[in-house]
Amino acid sequence: MASSSFVRCYQLNPSDYTYLFSSQLTYLFSLFNEHDYSIRVVGGAVRDILLGVTPHDIDLATTATTDDMMRLIQGDSNIELVYTRAEHFGTLTLIVGTTVRKTFQVTTLKRCIIRHGKDVQVEFTDNWSIDAQQRDLSINSLSMDEHGIVYDYINGIDDLKMNRIHFNGNILTRLQENPIRMLRYFRFCGQLSSDPHEHDSIVLDAIRKSAMFLQDVPGEKIWTELKLILTSRFAGHLMRTILELQLAPFLGLPELFEGMFELENRWLRCMNCQPKPMTLLMTLFDDQDEFDTFCKRIKCSSYEKNLGQFLFNYRYLIQPSDKYDLLSSYKEYLINNHLTQQEILYEYVLELLKYQGHISLIDDMKQWSIPTFSINAWDLRENGLTSSHHFSSFLRKLRERWISSEYQMSKKELIEYGFKSGLFYR
Repeated sequence: MASSSFVRCYQLNPSDYTYLFSSQLTYLFSLFNEHDYSIRVVGGAVRDILLGVTPHDIDLATTATTDDMMRLIQGDSNIELVYTRAEHFGTLTLIVGTTVRKTFQVTTLKRCIIRHGKDVQVEFTDNWSIDAQQRDLSINSLSMDEHGIVYDYINGIDDLKMNRIHFNGNILTRLQENPIRMLRYFRFCGQLSSDPHEHDSIVLDAIRKSAMFLQDVPGEKIWTELKLILTSRFAGHLMRTILELQLAPFLGLPELFEGMFELENRWLRCMNCQPKPMTLLMTLFDDQDEFDTFCKRIKCSSYEKNLGQFLFNYRYLIQPSDKYDLLSSYKEYLINNHLTQQEILYEYVLELLKYQGHISLIDDMKQWSIPTFSINAWDLRENGLTSSHHFSSFLRKLRERWISSEYQMSKKELIEYGFKSGLFYR
């Protein structure tokens, strides 16, 4: 790749960036600069600063090689190296500080990435312009030094101002270097684009042609990007485009033509209630095997898998009642299962209402508290009962009575009922 001398430099106001430079980051910059290695903040952190958003992570790039960095930090009690197997790709994870510690990833500038299936080779450089050109998008190719000077080699700032998601160089090359960039493209469309339907046909064609390379991407990375897409402003529209491009089988999702429309419609119905990513995706699964295949592919958390399983099991089974209380069936489920993971099941029920499109019932559900059946074996003993082998039967009958009273009967009233009805004498 030929080097370009083109660069635009922008000076930020101190208030826009100095908060980023903790004592730990300042120490790291000073160490590199002292040994004549250039180091800058890169990628998403610079983009976020320009958007007025506080960065979640601070990634750094440097002209130093990994060997250079190892020599720099050797014997430095203020820096701990964490081995992550990313060293081969030029990235070191450094924990800086003694009492207060912060973690940074520092990566050697890259010339190019060469991929053969799952085998990846990286060629390095000390040229900032070359490194910027090999990054995926122009808006992610910005870098910033410790003085707040932003370096723009590919008109990234203009694209950011215009909400353009623009690939650097040959799109097919960028996607095949790192296939997760296909999903990153849609993620940034969701964050920055003003029109979710406005895609360059050349970009979509390149994504379609490169789809098979997603099969080599670890499931955890797939799920991370999908979650960001599914919680973005245009989640339904973007997922429809992803499915239309036939990416589904490489993401572990079923190939359902009808499903893409239903997912978009479901999102439109409940988008203001912030449905969880798994809630929306359950639209696509018609049978258990499809859902199991997806969970195995993405390696989601147990909470996410259990939420999906709950929605799969109850999306048609629990429905609004035709009684005066539309939520009675949902409440009954929670009351009957409240002894285990009460808070989590409550969240699942709220997600079920979102999935089903019963948006008007969500606030009522949030205002309702799960009533507690307050009697136990100790209460029976305190009231003179001694036949402990009958206690489980007594408690079951009292609970049934409590439910039939619509959970209104107090402990005292239930004990009185037990005596007056003859329950305790049977």
